Amino acid sequence: MKFTFKYTISLILLLTFGQLTFGQETSAQEKLQTTLKVPQLLANIDLMYVEDVDKKELERNLVSGLYNGIRPFSIYQDSKIVQSVYPDYETNYESLGIVFKFRGDSLKVQEVIKGSGAEKAGIQKGDLIYQVGDHDFVTDYYYNEVYPKLIGSANSQVSVKYVRDGEPMTTTVTRTPIAGKSIVICGNNELKGSINTYNEALPYFDLIYADSVTNGFITEYGIRYMLEQLDPHSSYISLEDLHDMEAPLKGSFTGVGVRFQIDKDTIVVAEPIPGGPSEKVGIMAGDKFIYIDDELVAGIGIKNSGVRSRLLGEKGTEVKVKMKRKGVNELLSFTIKRDKIPIYSMDASYMAAPGIGYVKLNNFSATSVQEIRGAINDLKRDGMKDLILDLQGNGGGYLMTAVNLADEMLDGTKTVVYTEGRAYPKKLYNTRYKGLMEEGRIIVLVDQNSASASEIVSGAIQDWDRGLIVGRRTFSKGLVQKPVSLPDGTTVRITTSRYYTPSGRCIQKPYDDGSIEYRKEKYGRYETGELFHEDSIKVNDNDVHYTMVKNRKVYGGEGIIPDVFVPLDTTGTSDYFSQLLRNGIFSGFTLNYVNDNREKLQDKYPTFDKYKEGFKADKIVKELIKYGEKEGVEFDEENYNKAEKAILTRLKANIAQNLYDRSKFYEIINDLNSELQVAIDILQDGDEFSEIK
Repeated sequence: MKFTFKYTISLILLLTFGQLTFGQETSAQEKLQTTLKVPQLLANIDLMYVEDVDKKELERNLVSGLYNGIRPFSIYQDSKIVQSVYPDYETNYESLGIVFKFRGDSLKVQEVIKGSGAEKAGIQKGDLIYQVGDHDFVTDYYYNEVYPKLIGSANSQVSVKYVRDGEPMTTTVTRTPIAGKSIVICGNNELKGSINTYNEALPYFDLIYADSVTNGFITEYGIRYMLEQLDPHSSYISLEDLHDMEAPLKGSFTGVGVRFQIDKDTIVVAEPIPGGPSEKVGIMAGDKFIYIDDELVAGIGIKNSGVRSRLLGEKGTEVKVKMKRKGVNELLSFTIKRDKIPIYSMDASYMAAPGIGYVKLNNFSATSVQEIRGAINDLKRDGMKDLILDLQGNGGGYLMTAVNLADEMLDGTKTVVYTEGRAYPKKLYNTRYKGLMEEGRIIVLVDQNSASASEIVSGAIQDWDRGLIVGRRTFSKGLVQKPVSLPDGTTVRITTSRYYTPSGRCIQKPYDDGSIEYRKEKYGRYETGELFHEDSIKVNDNDVHYTMVKNRKVYGGEGIIPDVFVPLDTTGTSDYFSQLLRNGIFSGFTLNYVNDNREKLQDKYPTFDKYKEGFKADKIVKELIKYGEKEGVEFDEENYNKAEKAILTRLKANIAQNLYDRSKFYEIINDLNSELQVAIDILQDGDEFSEIK
């Protein structure tokens, strides 16, 4: 097993390094939890992981990852600290003698240690070091990739290239021993004397971490790094992240039941969730939160996370709020009893054309199949014969939800997917029930963001020649993770198996170049032209399979390749349109516009159908432009004209969302969904289906 992976880019941007202080004491309970947590995790990986693992290297990577939460950081530590932990530790290595902040491609010097080689060579605070010897930092993402490049034998010399006040400079630094300072090497297989076991390393890190850090916090950094070395999908979930990650898949959370938006430092209710606690006490769309439990929350720069932390809570607990409502002078007081709030994985369902139903699914949650069954029954009552299932942008979810959704479309007893791993024997997942869409034509829409469970469904539909896959090549995730709870309540998701489509395809793309390159591959498709030209899609001619009924050629190893390719549509967009989106101009303007004109709009358009037919966004687009200018987005007439259709459609869609509900957004915005328009044309024409009939 190769361990060559790096951390994710998003995390590296948060890490800074500099001089350290003694740490505080960790509670006995936390030490016990950590003591139990690490060996249990290592044992589980050794037992469950999809491939054989090198246990020593696994632990060494964990130790190496302990460095990555240190901020600020210096390679050197006080010799007294080192001796207190490792009385007999000796090393022949020295470094430059700087305290630095890692900036992704360079090291910003924050302090030069007195008596160091860097001081003698004239390096100063504020210098940006971009090369040491033959090494640069362009491909590095974490501290433990950087520090070995700075270390060498005592009194060895190295060329250092840096920038000062915009001018490139070069000097030679002697790695001079510094009085009262020592270096400890941890988690490095290349440097002699490295401490590579967790139990030996933790006491040292306990002392050198900043005093706001706890024992468990230190360990989390090590675990995250260790898992990144295994594969891009094994992951660690902290207690803080656990709720936010699990709620969408479980299909519910516990809170007050509002969809909100922050507008100019004020929390505005976009919509009270129907049947939820807030709607029951009379809170309305457009109401503004001023106080939550007697705490002023308006005008203080509150973020989304701050709103959630105040409104989420245990079922049955109460939260008291004071709201500002348009046209009412005094604040309105409400006491809301928190309750279970549903989260819907189905964004929209409607008749896209006569006889053609459309369903969009954003993830595969515990409630997805129930939601879709309800939608299909409604659509059938409206005359649906054929179905378009939109999985564009759907990153996956529960495997069994994917199996059960495919079961709705496949007749008889058929294999939807099978899994197999080193410690887990081959397991078949077959259809079992009579589905609601076993008759009629099926089209599944996919793109480069469709992953995991989306690929299971589209792979099964394609392999059984049940329907057509329309769009672009999917993400290519063919690994299965099993969640494992740890003693402190945190969770790891360990890759235990690979999954295979009915024809035997494993669609997992390679990850030998590391997690960062693995994730960047999706964006690289833009540069290679794959998103625009079908003949640019790469296929693995050594991994050929054939569909189960019509014996059509399909490929493994690189995702699900669509039967009908639809290029990424960049026409009709512009930089001006992108700026309006990125700066939240559409959402901010439409929220205020609907709140200011809600009664008038409801009187004129009492139903969505009347709105869809009669509302003309060009009548108010000048107001959108003025709002954008006030928010710092300068009007660009040329680029407005390029994207006028997209701007007007988006404006109308956002107003529909605020005036009616979120699903109506898609019924408007799908005028810009080229994949959907192609699918409708295919079903109305019928020729494309002759290949699989």
